[in-house]
Amino acid sequence: MQQGHPRHKQLRRARHEMYLHNRHKSLVGVAAISNLFSSFGESTKTAYKKIQKAFGVINKQTSAPNVDYDKFEIKDIATDMFRNNAGIVNKK
Repeated sequence: MQQGHPRHKQLRRARHEMYLHNRHKSLVGVAAISNLFSSFGESTKTAYKKIQKAFGVINKQTSAPNVDYDKFEIKDIATDMFRNNAGIVNKK
């Protein structure tokens, strides 16, 4: 006795193949959109760096200049107190 129409197997296979086709096309579309956004981000980053370079913006941290504070006539108390713990702790 036949369980069902023989065409059902063909239709089920066709539906499954269509599902695989649609999934593949959607993944290709998502990959294309992500590539578009990443390339846009890279181009804007490059343009931003060129603009910074053109205006002379320095992005690096520089260390503070080495200043001898003893040369100045006006010194605050905190500088004398906290530099090398002068006058606070006498280690013997």
